[in-house]
Amino acid sequence: MPQLTYEVNKAVDSLIRGKLVAFPTETVYGLGGDATNEEAVRRIYKVKGRPTDRPLILHVPDLATVKKVVLNWASTESKLASRFWPGPLTLILKNGGFISESASAGYKTVAVRIPSHPFALSMLESFAKVGSGVVAAPSANRFSFVSTTNAEDVEISLQNYLDKADMIVSSNSRDECKFGLESTIVDCSNGIPTILRVGVIKKTEIESCIGKPVRISKIEGRRQNSPGSSSIHYSPKTAFKMISNGEIKRDLLDLCEEGETFLWCFEKPVHTHQNLIAEVAPSCPREYGRQLYSKLNSLDREQLALILFEEPPKNEDWNAICDRLDKAKNRFCTKKL
Repeated sequence: MPQLTYEVNKAVDSLIRGKLVAFPTETVYGLGGDATNEEAVRRIYKVKGRPTDRPLILHVPDLATVKKVVLNWASTESKLASRFWPGPLTLILKNGGFISESASAGYKTVAVRIPSHPFALSMLESFAKVGSGVVAAPSANRFSFVSTTNAEDVEISLQNYLDKADMIVSSNSRDECKFGLESTIVDCSNGIPTILRVGVIKKTEIESCIGKPVRISKIEGRRQNSPGSSSIHYSPKTAFKMISNGEIKRDLLDLCEEGETFLWCFEKPVHTHQNLIAEVAPSCPREYGRQLYSKLNSLDREQLALILFEEPPKNEDWNAICDRLDKAKNRFCTKKL
């Protein structure tokens, strides 16, 4: 535990001095700064290249701190907090005015969660003793590109933008992002609970918890009070496509003519090609999600002509993965099936 204590203390010191800390959570790595420090929050946007009209998720250590930053804590959010916090759930609530205006992007709402990762929680608890205890942290990667789940990918994505005084918390098994996908976001600010971003925590679980229906919103293409809702997001720089099992059987060899092609599929393809590298993907959605971003980041460094992922099943267990893959289909791929 000495190494954990050392890194926590170092991270807290960085936050107090207005520097940025890239740290692991149970979802993905976050790029964090003191949410009450306007200069630190503005640097988060600058380092990520993130539009300043996109609010940041606030990470806090406990409910007492949540109630400092939000207004109108009610029964719905209380039930959700009791069931899912600490954990991969973000709630959107009325802004209590405690944080930097830039962290909320000028909205009258804020997005907040209590993470369950041991490092993140320890850092936040320690920061609450000497500072605000509120860390604004989007994913630790350049805006619209693939999220990161280990320190190496963070460094590769952000090394040209971070200062020497900023900190990237090291990766090891203790620091593993066990879910690998961003948190589920539920808007509780207007009386009708609405999922703005699907995640590990499913709609049916939320409905069971609060005892009433929950909507799933489609908000792409307009200004939004929720992170992760752009129509293009989580995208590798390499051309990327989702492909059905039928298209694998029918079109795979033609697609390989583009050059070296990687295929992540649920069973080995019958046909082979000199340009094709095929790997079998996990059939378990939780393991698939855990590996997804590290796989995409790794492939993006291989100078491939094309990355192909077989379409996952269309059911609730795979909804969050399908959402990320659908948004990863990007502007760089022009080859039509």
